[in-house]
Order: sequence, then structure tokens, then C-alpha cells
Amino acid sequence: MESSLIIYPGFAVVCLTFLLYTKNRIEVGKAFSEKSIKGSYLKFYQDKPPEHVEISRQTLKNQFELPVLFYFLITSSTLFCQKLDEVINGDHRSAKNKARDIYRNPLKTLQFFGLKNDMTVIELNPGGGWYQEILAPFLNAKGQYISATADPNSDNERTRNAYLREKKRLDSNKKLYSNAKMVPLNGTIYGEESSADMILSFRNYHNWIGSSEFEKLRAVYKTLKPGGVFGITDHRSSTTIDAKGYTCEPCLIKDVEAVGLVYVGASQINANPKDTKDHPGGVWNLPPTLSERGLEKSDITKSQKRFKEIGESDRYTLKFVKPK
Repeated sequence: MESSLIIYPGFAVVCLTFLLYTKNRIEVGKAFSEKSIKGSYLKFYQDKPPEHVEISRQTLKNQFELPVLFYFLITSSTLFCQKLDEVINGDHRSAKNKARDIYRNPLKTLQFFGLKNDMTVIELNPGGGWYQEILAPFLNAKGQYISATADPNSDNERTRNAYLREKKRLDSNKKLYSNAKMVPLNGTIYGEESSADMILSFRNYHNWIGSSEFEKLRAVYKTLKPGGVFGITDHRSSTTIDAKGYTCEPCLIKDVEAVGLVYVGASQINANPKDTKDHPGGVWNLPPTLSERGLEKSDITKSQKRFKEIGESDRYTLKFVKPK
């Protein structure tokens, strides 16, 4: 919820208070004209008035006390938003990464998923750490950030090196990442069974299709607590075909539901209607990759100008929950 939305319920409270005040004044005036109350009641609330007049006065009195409690509760509920916003705008994030915020909408995306700073959150395959540098600091004090990432014991040297790069990144700033943990992104579970309040995946699913999507989704289900949330974003196809990095949204929903998770809903936070999805080199032609794949050499400059105007890909943002 944006803090500006406080204005609307606040306006409702003011209107209600005005109506109650008007009603009270009308009833008091009527009672005074009927001589059922004296002038001393109007000044000092002395003498016992008719019951309906006293009820009206007490209701109005309570209404003046209510906004204090109301705004205390509302302000408390927005502290999370303010703190997350501080992390997103923090100096620890590079200008290059902040430049992607306009396309990836981290604040609204994480609010949609229901992120809180005391949760245990697992991020699947953080890659270069774009969301990691937001999630890990936000959860560092009260929650737990866990990266499900490359296996340090893999036979593949590239995989081992990926693990070392991420570990170095997390070890580089203990103030922000001292509580972060790493677990392998393989097997039937990510850490401990029923241990996570939330599991998040950002632009990973297109890499799993046809090879390990159900293995990973079953591991998500097993790792989540009952009532836990699975949030996912990825490049959205215009058809039921998964191709060139774009994935079928309704197909994904069916896949996730097949492992036992319940579909909660979708947000269009990360939608981009400018994305025509017909790029020769697929989604990688768009920013931030701007791959030259599939482009004629004579057309690269012109094409990349157009790709920059489009921005990052059109993406779905979906929320699921594990049944209690």
C-alpha cells in the first residue's frame, strides 16, 4: 500500500465526524427548544439530558478519540513500506542496478508478494544479485535471507565459480549481508522442510522449462511452510508456446498448481505493452542484455535504439500459496 492512500480513509473519518457533530447539534437544539435540557448543559454538560442526546454526545466524543488510534495503526502498517523503500534507495546499490527499477518495480512487486522483514525468504538462483541486494539487507536484522544457488560441490567448474562469486559478494559487506545463507539449488528441498515463509523466483523459469521445472516446483512446495508464499516473475509469451526466453503464463499456473500450490492472483506491475515479443534473438535483444543475436550487422544500431525504447520485457507477476 502506498503511504498516500492514507488520505482516503482519513477523509472518510473526517466526513463521519462532521455528520455525527451535525446530528448531535440538531438533537441538542431540538431538546433545548422542547426545554428538556437547560442552557447549563450547552455550556458545561450539567444536568441529565434525554437518553438519545447523551448517546449522541458520547458517540461524537468517541469519534474524536478514534482517529488517534486509526492513524497510529495505519502509520505502523506503513513503516514496512518506508523501510523497504530506504533499502531500495540505499547507497549500497549501484547506479546501474537502480536504473532497472523503472522496469522491475521492486517495491510494488515485493509488496504484492506480501514481504515482511521478519520472514524467512528463499530466493531461487539470484544470479548477479539484483534482487539479493534488496532482500538480504531488508531481512538482515529480523528475518532470514537464503540464496538457493550454485552447488559448491558441483563437478562443473563454472557452477563452482558462480558459487564463489556470490559468496564473495555476500562476504563483502557484513553490515548488510551478515545473516544471509546459501543452499544448493538442487535436490528435493532447499534447506529444511516447511521452513520458508516465502520463496521467490525472478526471471528463472524460462531456463528450467523442459528440464527441471517440476523438480524445482516440488522442492518449492516441500520447503514452504503451510501458508507460505511462492512469488514468481518471468518473460511472458503471447501464445502457449515457450520460445526465445518467453514463457506461457497459463501453462506456468497449471504447472505450479500441479505440485499442490494454490494460485492467489496476478499483478500487472511488470507488464510492458511495448514489448512486441518478435525479436530475432528473443528476449535477450532487449535491455539490459541488448544481445546482437539474430541481428544483421548493418541494422544493429537502429535495432538497439528501438529495443531501448521498448525497455525490458513484458512480464507476469504471479502469487501462489501452500495450503495450510
